[in-house]
Amino acid sequence: MSRPQIPDFDELVGRDVPAAERERLHRVHDLLAQAGPPPELSPELEAVPWPEEALAPLGLSRRKRRDRGRSWLYIATAAAALVLVGFLIGQVGGSKSSSFDVFHTVKMHGVAASQNAVAVIDVGRPGEAGNWPMEVTVTNLASLKNNGYYDLWLSKHGKPVFLCGPFNTKTGGAETTFRLSAAYPLKKGTFDGWVVTRHVEGTPESNAPVVMTS
Repeated sequence: MSRPQIPDFDELVGRDVPAAERERLHRVHDLLAQAGPPPELSPELEAVPWPEEALAPLGLSRRKRRDRGRSWLYIATAAAALVLVGFLIGQVGGSKSSSFDVFHTVKMHGVAASQNAVAVIDVGRPGEAGNWPMEVTVTNLASLKNNGYYDLWLSKHGKPVFLCGPFNTKTGGAETTFRLSAAYPLKKGTFDGWVVTRHVEGTPESNAPVVMTS
């Protein structure tokens, strides 16, 4: 019996998958192709009335004759399903992935020269040590060069008071997602907003301009 034709990877996935994700899924496809169809009993053993409960621990199965020609179809279907699921997980993970319990979301907008910038902050619940995680997604905020960077702050009356952490953005202001963690108690009255300041080397922190606010 000739070996069933292996489904073409490009036909299953297409050409629009990101390079890193494509490479990962190609490895899954190759492993499935190497594994081949599930093991079946030989014709001689098929004639013996083995009970199914005796075959299962050995990883064997008894198949009806009309199903054997379709064994690769089942594998191809499974491969396609794995590729699809893997791609969707990769897409979600590449854009935004929150593994913590989000209890508050903050939206920010740019000011002055950065008026087109927007940001979303997902704030997680504090852990046992009192640290609370944040996942921040920033769009249309220019990447800084020459050792420049941005700082995210809790603010009061528009002034930064508690530093949450520094960050930078992708070239061209492309969507950038990153995580920070802070330990300040989120008590009412200690702050009333969020701001982002632009740090430029040689400029005092107190003079850092505010480029985004909540």
